[in-house]
Amino acid sequence: MELINRNDVSLGLAPFDTLGFKSEEELNLEISKLIRTRNEFETKTKVISN
Repeated sequence: MELINRNDVSLGLAPFDTLGFKSEEELNLEISKLIRTRNEFETKTKVISN
């Protein structure tokens, strides 16, 4: 088996500017958008397919 050395950036370790954000608040806003529950799941409406 061949071992490969890689230097990947972890989201938990990289500063916000390295990730392409202007501030930590901007990064936090984008993260909150990603983890927000979609309306379809919050209202528990049934989806009817034909």
